[in-house]
Amino acid sequence: MALATFVIFLSLFTMTNVFPQNKIPLIKASSEKVSIKDGAYCHVDWKLDPKANPDVYFVNIPTKESTVVFKTDQEELTVMTKPGAMYDFIVLLNGTDSCHIRINAQLPPDLPVLDQNDPFPMPIPFRLIGSRIFLNGTINKKNVAIQFDLGAGTGVVNRNNSKQLDLSFSSFTTVSNTDGVNSERTSLGNQLRIGSMVWKNVSMTEVGNMKSFEDLIIGNSFFRNHIIEIDYDKMELVIHRDLPTKAKEYTKLPIFYEQNRPKFKAVFIHNQRQFDFWFLFDTGRDGTMLLGEDFTSIGHNWDDLEPLTMISNRKIIRLNASIAGVEFKDIVTNAADPAKPNGRPSLFGNQILNHFNVILDNQEGFLYLKPNGRIKEPYSNYEGYLNQMSQSIQKN
Repeated sequence: MALATFVIFLSLFTMTNVFPQNKIPLIKASSEKVSIKDGAYCHVDWKLDPKANPDVYFVNIPTKESTVVFKTDQEELTVMTKPGAMYDFIVLLNGTDSCHIRINAQLPPDLPVLDQNDPFPMPIPFRLIGSRIFLNGTINKKNVAIQFDLGAGTGVVNRNNSKQLDLSFSSFTTVSNTDGVNSERTSLGNQLRIGSMVWKNVSMTEVGNMKSFEDLIIGNSFFRNHIIEIDYDKMELVIHRDLPTKAKEYTKLPIFYEQNRPKFKAVFIHNQRQFDFWFLFDTGRDGTMLLGEDFTSIGHNWDDLEPLTMISNRKIIRLNASIAGVEFKDIVTNAADPAKPNGRPSLFGNQILNHFNVILDNQEGFLYLKPNGRIKEPYSNYEGYLNQMSQSIQKN
């Protein structure tokens, strides 16, 4: 059956609850699996839930107008969104179940809110441990070491340190990380302070895959209303209200968000083939990159990757990558077997990313990169791999 298409223009909506009740659009579906295309780059798999009323989709970059296409196996609905507005419609599933959908062009209400009285920009000094960024702060007035991780979808606390921080846990959150997918305890109503910046009613979920010197991890969810600058030359994290004028000196890249985590497009060359793909901008990974099953499951990508060796069902491969016009040669990284998925997305880690000074514009959805003083520093490459293998052979 050919898909029927409906285009809903803004004149049909109010800025609050969308339509007069007798004008709410209805489209049909015979499968609970639907897809959402949000703007030029964001694609989301969605599952219809008749029990949710409404089932809310939050626009990827709500501060900008967007075109959101909601597509079932039978019909599709196109919604032209404006910042701050909400749009309701119904999907009739299998002719019996009404699924009430709301497209919300606002940030989700559960994001941490920055309580800021001091003027912007706000510079915060940081230090590097390995390749990762650490800040000093407090949680409920107790000193903590905080890792700033743009690859983190939520705020987390080290399970081994949560007791000494006197956190109380009253909820649970499903977490997907290197420990797999687990339901973890969550502490509500905390106060986080970094410099003069304060967040109230902060949720922290307990995880067990952190280093002993790490107390908390925070990510981009704490700054979705702001512009973030990471200056590795000055060792400063700077929070801006407006885009700094220096951004014109940087390379500008479009992004979209996956659970508040920015994804950007990069190029890599392997086995004389060029691949363009969207990667997580993961400042919390102390490594070069990863090819997840979101890449290896496409077409013949997994079969076309030629491994140097295999380790735990992963191919160890050699490639060249290009980010914002800067080439990184002979990267040695691993690729996930799509037949054994673990939910890890393709990403670049901070062993590569900290070669750039960074401006992340959460308001407009752009990433600005400029090579910094670390541009010639080493990363995990083929020469290092050969030395490591040689040492391993000598030990055996």
